[in-house]
Amino acid sequence: MSESPSSPTSSAAARRGIVRFVPPARWVAVLLAGAVVLALLAAYVDLPLAIYIHKTISADVDGAFNRIGQLGERGENYALCALLVYGLSLYATRRGWSEPWAGAYDRLARGGLLMVAVLALGGIVTGVLKHLVARARPSMFFEHGYYGLGAMFGGKHYTSFPSSHTLTAFGVGLTLAVVFPRCRWPVLAVSTLVAVSRLANLDHYASDVTAAALIALVVVVFLSPYFLDPARQWPKRLPWQWFKRAPR
Repeated sequence: MSESPSSPTSSAAARRGIVRFVPPARWVAVLLAGAVVLALLAAYVDLPLAIYIHKTISADVDGAFNRIGQLGERGENYALCALLVYGLSLYATRRGWSEPWAGAYDRLARGGLLMVAVLALGGIVTGVLKHLVARARPSMFFEHGYYGLGAMFGGKHYTSFPSSHTLTAFGVGLTLAVVFPRCRWPVLAVSTLVAVSRLANLDHYASDVTAAALIALVVVVFLSPYFLDPARQWPKRLPWQWFKRAPR
């Protein structure tokens, strides 16, 4: 995916404008801090919180959160919608349609493609961890008294860590927050509600949803400069033209 040359200063400025959550230089610190937080949650919060929720959440509240949690289902549907936005934006650009705002089609094309990549990479990481970590779901504790890890690839009852629904919700939410910063608080609030719903429905522990949100954050931070940096022209081309050298 060759790109037109740009100065280091302009590239750095573009990166700062795109990635606002965690600067790349602090990734190691963020990952270490995340690991510490996850360990503390697993040791002191996960089980007590799950027991408290099991005792206090009513059927009506559980049902309401179940409906909210459905927003995190089937990440492939979000990816397909994002891919459609990408294709329509390229088509509109080539047809010369008037833009609803300056640079709209460029932003939509880049953002749509970024969301597809975030959901794909984040989904792969989450899926692999689910089967390798093989953490027992809360239902295993409340039905069989078992809390901990099982054998790798032990089946659906041992796929608690991390939460796929939360990964989808934060993958979509964080991508939208980066592409459209003015909308960041509403979309991140919805993402957080989806994560809370996984706790309220006793489908996951607190560290499961926290890990998924962290994975989504890291993936968005890592991929955003490659898709949103104006110096990179490949996202504005059709897929079979991505590796075509830009004219000098």
